[in-house]
Amino acid sequence: MSLLAPEALSLLLLLAFLLLGLWKARPKAALPHPLAALLQEAAKEARGPLPWLPTALFALGLFLLALAASRPLLPLPGQASENVVVLAVDVSRSMMATDLKPNRLEAAKEAARTFLNEAPKGLRIGLVAFSGYAQTIHPPTTDRKRLLESLNSLEFGRSTAIGEGIMEALAQIRQAGGKGEILLLTDGRNRTGVDPLEAAGEAAKMGVRVHAVGVGVPGWTPGPEDPVMGFGFFPGAYEVDEELLWAIAELTGGEHHLIRSERELSALYQRLARGVRLEVEKAEATGLFALLGGLLALLAVGLRRYLSPA
Repeated sequence: MSLLAPEALSLLLLLAFLLLGLWKARPKAALPHPLAALLQEAAKEARGPLPWLPTALFALGLFLLALAASRPLLPLPGQASENVVVLAVDVSRSMMATDLKPNRLEAAKEAARTFLNEAPKGLRIGLVAFSGYAQTIHPPTTDRKRLLESLNSLEFGRSTAIGEGIMEALAQIRQAGGKGEILLLTDGRNRTGVDPLEAAGEAAKMGVRVHAVGVGVPGWTPGPEDPVMGFGFFPGAYEVDEELLWAIAELTGGEHHLIRSERELSALYQRLARGVRLEVEKAEATGLFALLGGLLALLAVGLRRYLSPA
């Protein structure tokens, strides 16, 4: 809990002096009387089993009122998360390769579904796709159903613009408040657009970590007559640029991985999802504390009257 007006806590000193005054104001013992013990016992029974309860409730009520005056900020239920995660997915034609089953893109979709299922429910997640250019498929949201629909709609494109994918993801994070992480997945090398390291530099300036994930079996290339691909691959031409991904991750403080199977990819996304910290936006709770404090103070006054001997 943080306070917008911490100086108001000086009211707590007034509360302490008030309680001290009430304590010192207790009636002093009367002169000796042969029936004093009997009268004291009768008064104790009349006050009930919890004679201290009104004073305790009143003190707690005043304490909450003092906190209300200090304008506390709390992560109240229903508030949106401060941090976001943007999934930036390569949808270039090389993602049609079948070394990950049934192909690289479908394996990436399944891993993303795992991430959506395992991530904190209040976490805002966005989806960016990139090939020769980047586009936001869905801005950061907590609506998992809409995200799944957007994920299923991903289609293949030509070329690979890793830097553009990072920049588009950064734009979404900036619009969402400027705090977040990017989970970048690609199977190739940058072909066009913004220099990925320049984009990573922008992410570092914003304090955004980029987790760089490369997918594909090194040296694996489908033949020119592959019925799924419909075109040939040249050996090594479509392999992951590991050095680039490693540099992006190091520059931004993220993780880097080279994934060779669909199971390994889903396991990684699951681990990353469980490691995300959910930071909920704080809202001013002055009204809440004032209401509770006032109710407790009124309750204390009522109980004092009820428990006091006639």
